[in-house]
Formats: sequence, structure tokens, C-alpha cells
Amino acid sequence: MSNNKEKEFMISHVYNNLSSLKIFESRYGDTVEHFGAKWKIGVFKDSDGDLRPHIDCEGPQTGNYSINTVYDILVSEVPFRTGWQFEFDPNQKRYENYIPKNDYSKYGIDESVTIEYRVKIIEMTGIEQKPVNIQNDMAKKSSEVEKIQKSMNFDDDVAKESSDIVLLVGDHKFYLSKLYLSFHSTYFKSLFLGKFAESQKSEIELKDIDPDDFQKFLEVLYGERCIEDCTCSQILSLSDYFGAKTMIRRCEEFLINASKKPQKEKFEAAVQYKMDKLTKKCIFEMKTREEIRSMIPEDPNEMDKWIWKELLKKSLTIS
Repeated sequence: MSNNKEKEFMISHVYNNLSSLKIFESRYGDTVEHFGAKWKIGVFKDSDGDLRPHIDCEGPQTGNYSINTVYDILVSEVPFRTGWQFEFDPNQKRYENYIPKNDYSKYGIDESVTIEYRVKIIEMTGIEQKPVNIQNDMAKKSSEVEKIQKSMNFDDDVAKESSDIVLLVGDHKFYLSKLYLSFHSTYFKSLFLGKFAESQKSEIELKDIDPDDFQKFLEVLYGERCIEDCTCSQILSLSDYFGAKTMIRRCEEFLINASKKPQKEKFEAAVQYKMDKLTKKCIFEMKTREEIRSMIPEDPNEMDKWIWKELLKKSLTIS
């Protein structure tokens, strides 16, 4: 099967603690599926200490296939390679570039780096995309929401023994660490380490917060739960409220690489929570002027000026 209709997507990942990356060691982002193939990006440190970003593509397990692509690479939002072409097939599943150490400062590489691939598929053969059954998909998501259960307890004996603060949310008590929360949240840092009266208390009530949403927020914060479409909105809302920038970044990575949410929902979330990479991805993937118009909010002041400029630039590229 040949499908020559152009398809575009973007995949990115933030690689932290680069000084601990050993020679000949690789690190990868999440595997995501686009247009019937599985994609992931990674970085590899060679014998000279240079970084080698690469993109991997895995097609069907059986049969021949080919995916002819043109892609751009951004390193920490700075263009690194533009218009590079590569054809993936069963014998060529990876394409690699490299960034010499001497260029690290040029791309703002220190202890962390963001690698972003913008991929355009210009031709595919041998891959048939599965049709989406919308009703089954919605039923599955509804079932997932109903089945969500705790993956970490914040009120058992282990939590109580290691805690130095109790947060009362609704009728639930969460036994937590001041230091850990303060490290990840500006709200809790001010609450626990500032000059507020609460800083001396051993139990603090958090008002107007749903305990189930707070449970999900903590589970992701502690690395015990993956972000999902059915929990992302609540986690984003609390991350914004608590000033948890790392959590917002993790939600942004999920929305860019794994979420099945409609494009409009992603764009609205990106604008509301100032997730610039997601905003750029959504604009990059807009195909028509009608789609652009559908993204514009009723109150134009909800969008920053730079977003308006990007939307205008995008509209001018559409014939």
C-alpha cells in the first residue's frame, strides 16, 4: 500500500543530568506511534564526548515497508538541522546526527538539553493504518477513568514514619515531606519555609482542592503514576496552582508525544498554561485557515502577542 499524502508530527524530549551520561551510553524518550509506525528519539555520547541525537522508526514486524521523510532538528529551540531527508525501512531504522562539544554553548547545552524533531512524511509504502473506532475508544477511556485507583498511599504507616507535615485535603490526610514538596513547588516552598504562620504547624488544611485530584498530582510528582489523557487536565490545573514547573513540563511532554486529545484541547491547554513547545507544535500541525480560526479564543487577550504572530505566519503559508 502506498500513501503519498503528506503527514507531519513533532516529537521532543528533555534530557537531564548530562554530566552523568557515560561514554557509549544512550538515553531515550518515550516511544510514540504516528501513522502506523513507532518512533522514539535518543541521545548517545561517543568516545570524544560529542552528543549524537538520533531518531528511530519501527515499522511492522513482518513484510517490507518504507517511510520517506524530511525533518528538522531543534536543539534547545535553536535550529540544528533543516530539511534533512531520510528513508526508513527494515534495514535502516535509525538516522543519527552529532553535536560536537565545541558547539555545546551555541545550543545552550549544559546539564540538560531539549531535542526536538519535526518530521514530514512525504511517502509511505507497506504500512496500513488501523481505523479508529470512536465509540470503542470513548468507552475504553471512560472505563479507564472508572478504574483509576491509588498507586501510592500517603496515609499508611510508611508515609507517617517519614513525614514531617500533614496536609488535610477535604476529609483526607496526606503525610508528606516538606523538603520534597518545597523543592518541586514554589507554593509549598513559601508555605513551609517562608514567614507564614503555617510554617510552624504540623498539620495544614488545603481548601477548595479535590482530594482525588491531589492524590493523582502527588502520584505523578513522586513518580508513581504516568500522566494520562483522563488525568492530565487536573494535574495541569494543580501544577499551575502550586507553581510546580517540572510537572507542567512533564504534562507538556505527554501532550506532545503521547496524548490522543483533540488538537483544539491541546492548543487551549498550551495557551492557558504557557506551554510554548506544545503551542508551536499545534500551530505547526494546523492545515487550513478554518482550523486556525477555530483555535482563536473569544477573548483575544487570552493569547500572547507572539502566538498571534505565529498564527499569522502560519496562515500565510497556507494556499
